[in-house]
Amino acid sequence: METVETEVALAQSVCSRGLMTKPVTIRSLSVLTTAQTAWAERAKVPLQRSGYAASLPDNLFLRRLHPDTEAEFRRGDGAELSDKGSRPAKMRALLSSSALAVNFFDVWRTEPKDKLAEALGLPTPITQLSFEHKCLKYPVGPRSPNLDLELKLTDGRRVGVESKFAEPYRHSAAGPCLSAKYFSGPEGRWDHVGLIRAQKLAGRLAAEWEFLDAAQLLKHLLGLASETPEKGTILLYLWYDAATDEAARHQREITRFAEAVAGDPVAFRAVSYQDVFSKLERTLAEPQAGWLSYLSSRYFSPHDPV
Repeated sequence: METVETEVALAQSVCSRGLMTKPVTIRSLSVLTTAQTAWAERAKVPLQRSGYAASLPDNLFLRRLHPDTEAEFRRGDGAELSDKGSRPAKMRALLSSSALAVNFFDVWRTEPKDKLAEALGLPTPITQLSFEHKCLKYPVGPRSPNLDLELKLTDGRRVGVESKFAEPYRHSAAGPCLSAKYFSGPEGRWDHVGLIRAQKLAGRLAAEWEFLDAAQLLKHLLGLASETPEKGTILLYLWYDAATDEAARHQREITRFAEAVAGDPVAFRAVSYQDVFSKLERTLAEPQAGWLSYLSSRYFSPHDPV
């Protein structure tokens, strides 16, 4: 096993040479933008500016947030609900990942979740869900990264969910580098909590991660393992399949990441929103009337590539 010093040198040299820069990935983003704009026109959603609903209710199936959901987002770090000067709140964006997650999950808060758990491929039913979970024992300061959702299962296990919509297909000036503070100390951060495979991967982040934010996932694994050291915890990567060549490459990266961390105490799982929705649609599992048709029309109707 390489030393921590070797790992940090590898990570820093790769980042400093600029090998982590993602290429511009226009095609998938264009597909998603076109589809969301077309939905807004069909649904007569008023827009304040290009790509943003005039109000938050216009961007949500329930036209409101559950009170607990609103409180969780207001405690989070993402400024999802508040306008800042001329900049609309992030959740008002048609391409908002948080809006997708809220439209998919918020309606289930007060409903039986057995069918949802089955569609997500979870081992037992869900008893509770919450948004914007912060791992309280995250070992690297000053802030803990937020998981989009936390699911609690009937057998006592916890599932952290990282939800993605358009983010993997956007151009980013900086790729998934980890700062030096993740490699300080006599042993690696991931080694310390038993994630030996994640520790090896942390020192080898490289240009192969074109779409997957591997660094973010490693941080989530670290947080979950630090907070819940016993085995059985799951990190679920819930991603949107844009049905493009780029999406296929993204999926291959997900598979490589899963193989790299397989066997560590926190299990990594991945599933697309399309697969989950398809299972729910086939069983007519609808927590509220109109939910399936709303999601189908907005997110899951076939669209032509541009």
